[in-house]
Parts: sequence; C-alpha cells; structure tokens
Amino acid sequence: MRVEVINIGTELLFNRVNTNLNLISKILLTIGLKITKCTIVGDDKEEIKETFLKAFEKSDLIIITGGLGPTFDDLTKEAISEALNQNLIFKEEIWNTIIEKFKKRNIFEIPEINKRQAYIIDGSIILENKNGTAPGQILEKNGKIILILPGPPNELKPMLESCINLIKEKFKTHYIITKIFSIIGVPESEVETKLKDIIEENKENFIILAHPNLIELVLTLPENLKDKFYEIESIIKNRFGINYLGVDIPPLPELIGKLLKEKKLKLAIAESCSGGLACKLITDIPGSSEYFMGGFVTYSNILKKKILKIPKTVLKKFGAVSEQTAIYMAKNAKKYGKADISVSFTGIAGPTGATLEKPVGMVWIGICYKKNLYARNFIFQGDRQTIRERAVYKGFELLREIILKNGKKS
Repeated sequence: MRVEVINIGTELLFNRVNTNLNLISKILLTIGLKITKCTIVGDDKEEIKETFLKAFEKSDLIIITGGLGPTFDDLTKEAISEALNQNLIFKEEIWNTIIEKFKKRNIFEIPEINKRQAYIIDGSIILENKNGTAPGQILEKNGKIILILPGPPNELKPMLESCINLIKEKFKTHYIITKIFSIIGVPESEVETKLKDIIEENKENFIILAHPNLIELVLTLPENLKDKFYEIESIIKNRFGINYLGVDIPPLPELIGKLLKEKKLKLAIAESCSGGLACKLITDIPGSSEYFMGGFVTYSNILKKKILKIPKTVLKKFGAVSEQTAIYMAKNAKKYGKADISVSFTGIAGPTGATLEKPVGMVWIGICYKKNLYARNFIFQGDRQTIRERAVYKGFELLREIILKNGKKS
C-alpha cells in the first residue's frame, strides 16, 4: 500500500513550516497507513501535473493539499484535471454556498474571482468545507483514490477525517491498529537505547518521531496481535516512569489542562522572554477558563517591578535572567493571579542580549506550588522562536512533574 502526499504552495518553499504533513500522517496512522513519500511543489501548473502523474503511476492513495484559493496562482484543480484529461465543471450549489458564507461575514459584494472555487473536476465527489470557501474533492480512478484538499490545517483536518472510513474500506485497513506512546523530557537516543530490545523485535512496525521535549513511538500491528500493545506499554511505563505520558495523548498544553481540572487547580503564568506564548498555548484549548486564571507578560524590568512587585534590589543585584527573579515572578503570579500553581519564564531568546555568564538560550523557569518554590536553569539551542517554544514546553513538563509528585492542593 503506497501513500503519497503532494503539498502545493510556493510559500512552503520559502522557509514556511509544513504543518500539513504531520497532521495528515497522524490521521492516516489511526487506520494503519504510513506516508511513503511527500513532495512540496510551487504554484506552477506544469510542475504540479508532472509531480501528480508520477504519484498516480506509483501510488494507491494520493493526497493533494493547497492551491484551491480564488487567485491566479491557485492552479491545483486545473493541473489535475489536465493530467487526468477530465474537464472542470461549474457547480451552482457550491457558488451559492460561497455567497452565503460571504453574507454571513456581512460582505454582500462577492468578488467575482471566487467563482473559480465553484469548479470541480468532472466525476469527483464534493467535500464540504465548514471553515473556508474552497471545497475538497475525492476522485476514484484506476483503483486509486485521489483527495484534493485545501491547505489551511483547520480546513484540511475535518475534511480528511471525513474520508477515513472510505479509505479504510477501499484499502481494507481495518485489521491494522496503530498506537502512539509518548515520552517526555528524554532524548531520542536514550529512548532508543532503553527500548532497544522491543524496537529490534518489532522493527518493521515501529516509527520514532522526535519533537522538542517529546518523543513519540508509533507502533502498528495487525488486529489479532492487539494484546501486544498492553505488553509493550507496560514495559515503556516501567522503564520511563513519570516521563511516560501515555498512549494516544493530546498535545501537552491540553494534557496540562486535563491534569489541572482533575486536581482542581488554578494556574497563573508570568512571562518575560516567552512573550505570552505559554498563555497563548494554554488558552488555545477550549474550556481553559475552568483552570487558567490569567497571565502577566512583564517583558521590561519596569513592569516586573510595577506589576509583579519584584524588588528593585533583586533585579539590580541578580538581573532579570536569574533564579531569584524567576522565583519572584512565579510566587507573585500565583499570589496576584489568585491561583494554586504558577510558572514563570525569564531568559535570553537572542540573537542579542547575551553575556559570557548568560548566553543566548539561557532560561530560568520558576514554579510556585503550595508553599514550595522551584527554579531551574536551562540552555536551549536554536533560533529565537525555537528557544521560546522549547522553554515553554519544558515549563509545562515541569508543571506536570511537580503536580504529579505533590498531589492535590492543600
């Protein structure tokens, strides 16, 4: 079974992160399918045609994303219709749906250019787009399935999920089960070393995915061997202890939210170098108001003193990037945020602002829980954005660890 993904968009060739590949991979793994190949193609009709025809020749399932917008450089449908020698046909019902979507946004003069999105390849099944104006399409030809989907993840995800049963039935993948075991705060090399025996035994069925502060072990097995998942999970849990997050877990910010709810804890956050990223990730989760009290983004020393009441003497003697400042930030965020637990971030994200004693990537993370104050120092590698992301996820990791070790609020 060969699965090929074609991501279309010139912007993806200009240092943009390809989030679609990870999204598609995770959805397909739920039915035991692995991507064989992924190609990024710019907005060039001939390049799209050539790439598609090569995929069509070799692969059973082809998933194409992007290039379905209304502008001159959105050429996906034109390229695929020409490659398959099938006409594009105008669908009045799609155009009416697009008009209604514009009207709901109080736009009554509909750009004529959007009519391009009402054309589909003859013979395809229309996939409704609840979050945008470009519909998706499914084509079956020569025993193969072709999915043409929009690029924005919030549009792509529900459409692909709606096709899963069709793909599963078509390629008889129902006898395959996939589980993802997550381990936090352990390097990839250590994970592989500690699990060398079970990885060797199941080499054909294991994939290791490394993320900042998180390792995912993807295991795919036939349905008749499903009991082996429990056996392997027991080994992983035993070898990694608190660093083992579980199987098929949600993203870490959501996991933190569930833990806070379970323990009936309220969280407050104080941020400097992370600039509000931690607050953003927590509040991205629906229902976070149940456990998140709020955040203090005190980027300057003036606001650290004025809002978080950090003594001038502490900042002068130890500096903003210090154990003492991180502790004061966490302590007073908890106090003024009326929270049960708090986390703080202060550091040097770079590329400027470093000294010999405090290099780029140095971040102090503070936590205040019950009557206990904790602060740890890390030096993260990478560019400014990477350092900020790694710091925040490390802070979430420490929050989880401290909550689990200390139990409920007193």
